[in-house]
Amino acid sequence: MDFANWLVSVDNPLPPRVLANHLWDKLFGEGLVRTMNDFGVRGERPVHPELLDWLATDYRRLGWSRKKMIETIVTSATYQQASAHREELREIDPTNKLLARQNRFRVEAEIVRDLCLSVSGLLSDKFGGPSVFPPLPAGVAALSYSNKFKWKASEGENRYRRGLYTFFKRTAPHPNLITFDCPDSNTTNVRRRTSNTPLQALTMLNNEVFVEASRAFARRLLEMEAASDDQRMQQALRLCIGREPVEAETARFVDLLENGRTYYRAHPESGKKLIGKYLPDGVATPEAAAWVAVARTALNLDEFMTRE
Repeated sequence: MDFANWLVSVDNPLPPRVLANHLWDKLFGEGLVRTMNDFGVRGERPVHPELLDWLATDYRRLGWSRKKMIETIVTSATYQQASAHREELREIDPTNKLLARQNRFRVEAEIVRDLCLSVSGLLSDKFGGPSVFPPLPAGVAALSYSNKFKWKASEGENRYRRGLYTFFKRTAPHPNLITFDCPDSNTTNVRRRTSNTPLQALTMLNNEVFVEASRAFARRLLEMEAASDDQRMQQALRLCIGREPVEAETARFVDLLENGRTYYRAHPESGKKLIGKYLPDGVATPEAAAWVAVARTALNLDEFMTRE
């Protein structure tokens, strides 16, 4: 009890500073103190010490509420800046310490899957409850869970719960999480690293979880009202990248759609296999399969999984 009282004491400025810096790192990609695990004399000094002090004070004033602190940060003009590079900042602030723009970084491993499920309309918003078990490749399940405990993929709504609820075995995390740089919990990890590998793109294209999301996304698009392929494609890209696509982007995706139609008309069995159980009523298999191909590509865009 004495330790808890000491942590939240007004005479102890360190805990709110560390917690505020942690939230800043999550929302900006870099903390105000870059050495997040070392606020001592060997750590880096804050790039904006007055701001860190204000955030720490406000954190305490808000009753140590993470939600309220996050709201304070994300509603600020600093957070809401665009991340686009500006030539005049190259010499003045090449590492963006002055926060003249937002930082651009890929979302965390759990959120990659959540984004796909959200866009496809599959994501469950159920709150709380026990861990869930997303689909796992059979070989991985047999190798990593070969004792009494067997990995059985969840069914129904639990299959589409947020990544936060995914069952986590310390010695064998879900491979999709590892692919996108989730730490394995064998050692403490203050800050996740971010990599960019071909395996990530291959996972997004071929893993069962993401293929199912692509099928559901294609069905969602085909069930939307649209006067033309261009209009439907614009709806798809708006959902994925959160902005209006430029004409060239829409045109390239429409070309991909036409190529898919041609291919799956010639290979109907491949189209039937690709669309699975997600064929919308009144839509031909080649048409639906072509839109799945579009959906797989859209969900694999760098801009889709990158926080701008």
